[in-house]
Amino acid sequence: MLPGRYYPRSFTILVIVAMGVLIVPLASGLINAVHVLQGVVDTQREFTRTSLAVTRDVRQIVESVSQFQRAAGQYHLLQDAEFAPALRASFDDLQTQLTQLDGQLADAPSRTTLAALQTRSQALYGQLRPGAFLDSDQFQALGPAFDALHETARTLLVEADASVQRDLQALEETVQSTRRRLIVLALALIPLTLLLAGVFSWMINRPIKQLKASIQQLGQADLRPLPAISGPQDIVELGREIEWLRQRLQALEEQKLRFLRHVSHELKTPLASLREGVALLGDELAGTLNPRQRTIVDIMDSGSRDLQKRIEDLIRYGGMVRDATPPPATPQVLADVLDAVLGRQRLALDARRIRVETELGAPSLHADRGQLETVLDNLLSNAVKFSSEDGRILVRSEAAEGAVSIWICDEGAGIPESERTRIFEPFFQGARQPASAVRGSGLGLSIVRESLLAVGGSVEVVDCPPWSTCFKLTWPV
Repeated sequence: MLPGRYYPRSFTILVIVAMGVLIVPLASGLINAVHVLQGVVDTQREFTRTSLAVTRDVRQIVESVSQFQRAAGQYHLLQDAEFAPALRASFDDLQTQLTQLDGQLADAPSRTTLAALQTRSQALYGQLRPGAFLDSDQFQALGPAFDALHETARTLLVEADASVQRDLQALEETVQSTRRRLIVLALALIPLTLLLAGVFSWMINRPIKQLKASIQQLGQADLRPLPAISGPQDIVELGREIEWLRQRLQALEEQKLRFLRHVSHELKTPLASLREGVALLGDELAGTLNPRQRTIVDIMDSGSRDLQKRIEDLIRYGGMVRDATPPPATPQVLADVLDAVLGRQRLALDARRIRVETELGAPSLHADRGQLETVLDNLLSNAVKFSSEDGRILVRSEAAEGAVSIWICDEGAGIPESERTRIFEPFFQGARQPASAVRGSGLGLSIVRESLLAVGGSVEVVDCPPWSTCFKLTWPV
């Protein structure tokens, strides 16, 4: 994620910076070409200096070997102590030259020959060292050693010349490689410029997409904190304004929930009195009812029960939003819970001749009994409401990784794709409502979602042919 501090303060400055950066590849390409050419020139100059120095030093070593042999012959054949300093000096000069050349040679064969030359010269000097004179026969016996020393020196000269030739060939290859590199660099400027243009386009579009995502989140009634907007300062300020708007909407939502709670509780008292009066009339404590009066009392009782359910839905939904702490979970046999829920739906199922099919691959789960019954009751009542007569409803469960999945499907008219993200919003009523059904409060699916969220689960609409509508619940183990 690109931190906001790397953005300029405004879009205008960002565009100016983008135009300036797009010029950079051209300037850098030119500077790089000059740098590469200068590097070739420096390499050629260094090669010339090094090759001349190595050739000169190797030839000097060949000469120093001859001087070392002459100084040894003067000292031992003439047996004159005055030639001892000359012998030591010739050997020391040879060793100094060999040590100096060791830092200049880079190829392995030359370094091996140089090491052999050092070893042989030191071994030979150990036999010629001033202190005891060798007679003529003893000195002549060292002739093969001197010959080997001369041969090693000449071999070093040949190998040094070969190394110089290889370095010269490598230099020519470097020149050719540099020429190809400059061509590739020139060809790379076009895609690099396009790449930079793409990067700056991304930098410009990214905060705009973030703003769009924040607005869409608010449009979906999702009042969770919005992700921070990164970009130019003016866009960041706009993101803060949207966050302020989210907080205002959240405050209004809380006020709405408080109002619903207060209204719900205020309605419960007169509703209780109304239901008690209807019950007294139904029990004929105020006198015998004729059939017409009985019908009116039944209508009043049914209406009061429906009103009580809507008020309870309001109270339940407000409580879930206010306190999302899940109740204690205990093992529940899914078949027993389902039987209890279907018992409450039996009249509606029988009236419309709807069959309920079960496939309980996961026979039990851990949940609060009341919460589980509330979820299944809302979904099944919804399925009954939207199912046609002689239709079917499927309740299926199976164990998933760390959870139990439950499907509740029906053969109704289905849910349009455009409404699938909104049906869990409170008070939302879909466009496809059954003509004969009484419109509900629009809180059933919202209560289902809040119940699942409270326990860390989820609910979603999935495609599951041949069923037209299918809700999938994921209940954590």
